[in-house]
Amino acid sequence: MAAAPADVQPAPPPAAESPAQPESAPTFSANLPGLTVVCEGKAALYEGSKDVSVWVTRTGVIAVENPLRPLTPETTRVLQVVIAGKVATAYGPDLFALRRGGSPAALESATGGPVRWDAAATALPDTLNIVSETGKPLAQLPFQSCGAAPEVAAPKAVPKAARAKPKANAPAKPAAPKAPPGIGLPQGALSDGVLQ
Repeated sequence: MAAAPADVQPAPPPAAESPAQPESAPTFSANLPGLTVVCEGKAALYEGSKDVSVWVTRTGVIAVENPLRPLTPETTRVLQVVIAGKVATAYGPDLFALRRGGSPAALESATGGPVRWDAAATALPDTLNIVSETGKPLAQLPFQSCGAAPEVAAPKAVPKAARAKPKANAPAKPAAPKAPPGIGLPQGALSDGVLQ
């Protein structure tokens, strides 16, 4: 007995693809639990024992290309902070273990890559953990509030030494004697006693 042909319905046409929208920049550790501090347009104040106040003014990332692993750049999270009226950085592989750094320019020269500052506010941890190069905890600074960071003292310009002006009455120094014309030979080109 022959089987009756089943009703075959044509497959619906594929849906028209919407134009691809550019993806936003990855927020490396912003989706991790524990990153709950968001200060929209303001600085975040972290205070620890011994009257240490750290204002986080902006966040960014340094991506350094490793020629031995070209597909996996090394990324370092960077916080620009204000401590005692001076700009400094805190950096690390994530925001949960940060090392102390110098100015942003000094950090860029030390790591070999530019800091790409985040355009929007990034979520910060409840506590900044500052560690040494070996990973030993140095300080834990809990979040206090959002607000305006203190003004940063402008670096003092180092005055350049004024050049000494030559005296008008001083005689001009005689010019160094010129070498005699001819082809110069390197020292040791002629053996001893050849020109005697």
